[in-house]
This record gives sequence, structure tokens and C-alpha cells, in this order.
Amino acid sequence: MATAPLRCAMLALNSPGYRSLALGYLRAYAQADRRLAGRVAFETLDLDTDVDPWWVAWRVLGLEPDVLAVSVTCWNARSVYEVCRIVASVRPECAIVLGGPEVGPIAEDVLSAHPEVGVVVRGEGEITFADLLAELAGSGKAWRVDGITLRHNGEIVGTSDRALVANLDDLPSPYLSGVLTPVDGGAYLETFRGCPHRCAYCFEGKGYGRIRSFSEERIAAEIEFVATAPGVRTFSFIDPVFNLTGERLKTLAGLMAPHVARGVRLHTIEVDIERIDDGAAALLRSAGVVTVETGPQTIGAGALEACHRPFHADRFAAGLAALRRAGISCECDLIVGLPGDDVYDFLAGLRFVLRLDPGKVQSSTLHVLPGTELWERAAELGLEFDHEPSHEVIATPEVSFRDLRRAEVLASSLQAAYRARV
Repeated sequence: MATAPLRCAMLALNSPGYRSLALGYLRAYAQADRRLAGRVAFETLDLDTDVDPWWVAWRVLGLEPDVLAVSVTCWNARSVYEVCRIVASVRPECAIVLGGPEVGPIAEDVLSAHPEVGVVVRGEGEITFADLLAELAGSGKAWRVDGITLRHNGEIVGTSDRALVANLDDLPSPYLSGVLTPVDGGAYLETFRGCPHRCAYCFEGKGYGRIRSFSEERIAAEIEFVATAPGVRTFSFIDPVFNLTGERLKTLAGLMAPHVARGVRLHTIEVDIERIDDGAAALLRSAGVVTVETGPQTIGAGALEACHRPFHADRFAAGLAALRRAGISCECDLIVGLPGDDVYDFLAGLRFVLRLDPGKVQSSTLHVLPGTELWERAAELGLEFDHEPSHEVIATPEVSFRDLRRAEVLASSLQAAYRARV
């Protein structure tokens, strides 16, 4: 008599309208693993963050999973933990596996605080997750899998770190494999992993050490698939720097050009604005870019030094002017509560970007994220922050709790007035 396959429910709570690229990679790799063929059955629930956790748990439990795998970020963590608690209460035999930037860097703490969670996947998860499922569907010796932290013999233990994927093309495409169906405005592509910058407040690229890229052939095939999908008129890239190099920008513009001619556009890609001139702006325009997102995050000398972030006001202004000449709107981001910044530094940043008239100005309060340098150095820098997600800063040596709130209110009013200008 054949053994029933292990039922694996994969859950993501996304911003409304989006689908989880992370879960797409995990499922595409696991489904292609011959060890799991016929032994593991997959079901993905791509839901929105505004769905009530009890309703999410109801959806999960309806699948009667043996394994629940969830992608966790600081934005959805509280809901995820609530879902896991409910699922474990109703179906205690279900193995709950978490992964993602919110849990990987603090895996032991997560398992200590949430007894319903059995395993945390650290770092890149595709190979690790497939290995874990192979063990769960077989011998059950999960402690032999590299790259996880788990409960073993009544203790929380971490296995050896998992090496990075050497060749990203070894990871099946979530789109080309049929795991993800592109949706208009909610589809994202990834062309490389890592980041050339090492900003102390950002998790992007942490632990990667170097930038690894998918091949041009793989990128071209994914662009073709997504851009020609029925109903897709806009999509984007999650690359932290779209204009990573001039040659790469030319390549992407060339791959996008035939689809741009049909009316397809890219929305809100992230750029290094200080490296943009009229030529680069023209390439962005030919790639179908409508809006870009960039810093400066801060212009305060103390915060720039503490966060290892370069900033050159003249080059920033020149890049923004080039984008405006090309008809591309720019979203300038600022962060209030960075170490080394006082309220006047933040307001100076607001004045700087508003004078440039970028198209959109957005500010947010610092979130001290697990795995970042600011998380590790919080005590040294005097950062008081909420240790529960989303880890918002409470006070710094330069800015009190009350002044942080005042700065947020002032920034919100200025942003609203800027949006409403005639």
C-alpha cells in the first residue's frame, strides 16, 4: 500500500495585490527535486497582510497540512505568529517551518519565544528547504540538514551554515516552471542577489559577501514570459540597484525595449541616483521605467557616517534632474530616527528633497531590523527600539520619543501638501 504524500502548505502574507517571489523559488526548487517527487504534495496560499489571522489559519487548516512553511518579514511577523499559534493548537502534529529576513538572523530567539514553531531556515532557503522536506518525508532526521535551527532532544540547536548557491541558474524560475502566474502590477523579477552597499540599517545583501547574477539568457526568458503574460501591463524588479552597472542597464533596456513598444511599463525600480546622467536616464526610459525609488534617507553627516552611506548632494541633484528631463518620476525616501541624526538633520533632509521637486517624497521611522549592523550595535549607539516586530525605534541619544512622533506628524503633513500641490 502506497504511503500518502507529505502535505506541505506554503503561506505568505503579502502587500495587497502582490505574490511571494520567495515562496515561488522555494516551491519551484522543491518540486524539481527528484527525492520529493510523489512524496510531497504542495499547496501555496498567497494572501494579503490585511486578512485576519484567524481566517488565514482557517484556510491553512482546511488543507490539513503535515508541514506549514511561512515566509516572514518584519511587516507580517505578528500575524504570522498568531496564525502559527492557532494552527498548532488545532493541529499539533503539523511541523511549522519559518524562514525569511525576520527570523533567520535571530532563529534561536524565535524558537524560544514561539514554542509552536519547530524549525527556522537561515539564509537562502531553496536547497535547505528541499533537504528538510526530504528528511521529514523520510527518516525524520532534520538535525542532519545544514542551514537550520530546530528543536532536538529538548534543546534548541543550530546546524552548520549553508553555503550560498554558487550558480543562481540552478534555481528553477518560479515563473518559467509554472509555480507563479504573473499578475498585472504584482509581478517581480530578480536578476541578482546581494547589494554593492552596506548600509547599517538595511538587511539587503547581508551574509552574501558578493553579488551573484542570473545569466542573461535566464533574465531574458523571464522578462519575455512575464511581459507577454495575459493582462500584464506593468511589473517590476526587486533588485536593490537596477542600474548596478552601465553595461547591465544597457542589457536590461535592450531586453525590455520590444515590450515597451507594446505599452508594457516598469513601476518603481530602485536606483543609485548619483550614478545617473542623461544617458542613463534615457536607458531607463527605454526600459519602460515610469518611477524610481531612491534615497537619500538622510543628509546628516553623523548618520551618514554611522550608517556607512555615501551621499553627494550635487550628484544626487544632478541625477534627479536627469530623470526629470527623461520624464521619470522619482520617489525620494527619508528615515527619521537614524543614529547621529537629530530632528533638525531630518528636517534639513526634507527641505533638500522638496527643493528638488522629485515627484514624490516619502518618510518612514527607522526599523531596527534583525541581522543588520544597527541591530547588533543598538546598545552601543544608544538606540531604544521595540524588540517585537516591526522593531520601530523608540528613542535615540539625539531624538526623544516625543520628538520622533512630532517629526513623523510634520513629515506627513508636508508630504500631503506636496502631493496636493497644483
